[in-house]
Amino acid sequence: MATFPTAVRSSRKLAFNLTQARRISDITITRTGKPILRLQGHTATVFGATGQLGRYIVNRLARQGCQVVIPFREEMTKRHLKVPGDLGRVHFIEYDLRNTESIEASVRHSDVVYNLIGRDYPTKNFTLEDVHVEGTERIVEAVAKYDVDRYIHVSSYNADPESPASFFATKGKGEQVARSIFPETTIVRPAPIFGYEDRLLTKLAGVTNLFTANNMQERYWPVHSIDVGQALETMLYDDTTAGQTYELYGPKNYSTAELAEIVDREIYKKRRHINVPRVILKPAAGVLNKVLWWPVLSAEDVDKEFIDQKIDKTAKTFANLDIKPGEITNFTYHYLQGFRSSAHYDLPPATEKEKREDRKYLHEFYGERDAHADKFEKLKAAAEDQHAGAQPLSMEAFTEDWNESQFWYSDETATLIAKQLLDGVRGDEVIAVVSAPSVFVALKNLLNTTTAPKPAQVYLLEHDQRFSVFPEFVFYDFQQPIKLPAHLKGAVDRIVCDPPFLSEDCQTKAALTVRWMSRPSTEAADPPHPQVIVCTGERMEALVTKLYRSFGVHTTSYEPRHARGLSNEFYCYANFECDAWQFKSEKGEEIRNATK
Repeated sequence: MATFPTAVRSSRKLAFNLTQARRISDITITRTGKPILRLQGHTATVFGATGQLGRYIVNRLARQGCQVVIPFREEMTKRHLKVPGDLGRVHFIEYDLRNTESIEASVRHSDVVYNLIGRDYPTKNFTLEDVHVEGTERIVEAVAKYDVDRYIHVSSYNADPESPASFFATKGKGEQVARSIFPETTIVRPAPIFGYEDRLLTKLAGVTNLFTANNMQERYWPVHSIDVGQALETMLYDDTTAGQTYELYGPKNYSTAELAEIVDREIYKKRRHINVPRVILKPAAGVLNKVLWWPVLSAEDVDKEFIDQKIDKTAKTFANLDIKPGEITNFTYHYLQGFRSSAHYDLPPATEKEKREDRKYLHEFYGERDAHADKFEKLKAAAEDQHAGAQPLSMEAFTEDWNESQFWYSDETATLIAKQLLDGVRGDEVIAVVSAPSVFVALKNLLNTTTAPKPAQVYLLEHDQRFSVFPEFVFYDFQQPIKLPAHLKGAVDRIVCDPPFLSEDCQTKAALTVRWMSRPSTEAADPPHPQVIVCTGERMEALVTKLYRSFGVHTTSYEPRHARGLSNEFYCYANFECDAWQFKSEKGEEIRNATK
């Protein structure tokens, strides 16, 4: 038992603690004149804290000693938010977005309110209008009623009441409602956010992200969730942010397709993406989203695919908050490692040396691409200049694409074949060049310099869209041999054909195209009409002579040469002889006698 003097000393200490006065430095005054204790910090209400962005702002506020009030709807969704702050710093209040009293109870003791509530798609209980507009209106009215010092409204990039996408439109209307009720609202428009449990990297790495309507071509500046959380915290302590609008976006612009490639490289897998027309995918996604209870592709997601991110030049950015946002490629390893297979799971991220080498190779690649693009633009200008004396056209601007089975002829071969097509041509005849663009370019050069009679029309039938710079271009896919303009049927008098592949299927369909275009001849002619030249591999000889038997095509003595060489031996087949070739068949003399 304590002695009397000890009891007296303890009583004095207890009385001193109970009556201890606060220093004036412990008190701070908010922007609107409200006093708060520095040791206690701000009291902040965070609506939508159970979402992906909520954990970052709650963690930062609680770590700074703020009292954080978290309104919630579902008990299980708030569990991870109990631990960011010390005991007694995080408080939970159950609320309903349509219940004004529960909203007022959440904000009445706060000096700052964050609204992170958002919905990517409508549900059976809440439409986008209910969440983004009417819900915002109830929260802001409660903020104004209890004279809360600050209101920070997290909206979305591209928020615009006139947007064709309902998500962006309702977000824009929500901003207008907030500013009309509480003019000093701070509006934050984050770009697509990446981080743990995001809807960007995680979605692209998953197997369910299968369908797209725009080939994933929408472009935006992805932003790190931690950077957004830091910005939201900074706005609380900086009163000059009141009434301002902030566009928060990352340092580099990407398309979804480019991000998908980055994700595939990081997880060592190739995710498949199927493009479906918008008119089909949008209603299908809308129905599927109503039937299934878990989040899937919605009609709103389809609409957003066709809208690139636009930056409001009048809005403030990270730079105004002295924050440098992180670049997405620096974080993909940390967020996507869990999607790797066991064989690649422990592989480290790319080293700095590897990154430098990648940048070096990319620099060389883009330099070469830009050089070819420059040549291509010059060729386009030359193609449009049809007057006499124009500079000769060249194939140098068109690199050979092995996927298209492209192998250009040498200049000598292309010019020789072009001369045979023009030899004796009449002004009412039509020439078609099928899958032989180098011959077509040589033909164009000859027509620009010759004074001899010229054909009525020349056509280039080609699969490579790069040659669309020429007005004579006609798209041609050998898989659809007669899907061509109707005016070409039975209208061509002279044809050169180089089927792109040495396969029976390709050769047969190319021959069908030639027969479909050929102008029918009513009488025997010398030289034969129509004139047909076929250039293809030596191993196709038996098939070619069979397919073009009705035209009288035979193997000739001329062997075409390619600019870069070709391992396959090439033959020239024709139904006429000329100074450049004779029939090569053992029965060549018999054939010549028969045609006399």
